[in-house]
Amino acid sequence: MMTIRDTGLHCPKSTYKLPTYKEAGLLNFSNLVRTMLNDYGVYHVQFNTIDKKTLIDAKQHPEQYPTLMVRVAGYSVYWTDLAERVQDDIINRTEHQF
Repeated sequence: MMTIRDTGLHCPKSTYKLPTYKEAGLLNFSNLVRTMLNDYGVYHVQFNTIDKKTLIDAKQHPEQYPTLMVRVAGYSVYWTDLAERVQDDIINRTEHQF
């Protein structure tokens, strides 16, 4: 399977978008992490800070997201390098709200 890095094409500027967070959401998020670490003994957790809408668009238009990376099972990977079923799995478990 050929990836964007194999084509020699120039990648557009980063697809990173500065997220906006609500103060209550940040407090809830920090409480969640604190509870996981202190009360439940969780020693590893990973978060993607990309919204579901962006992931769906990246699946439909991968040429517009050659630099989009996500965390999968402890490693980072380019979105466009993932199999469609893995992309679907990530989309389905994305976007929990506080």
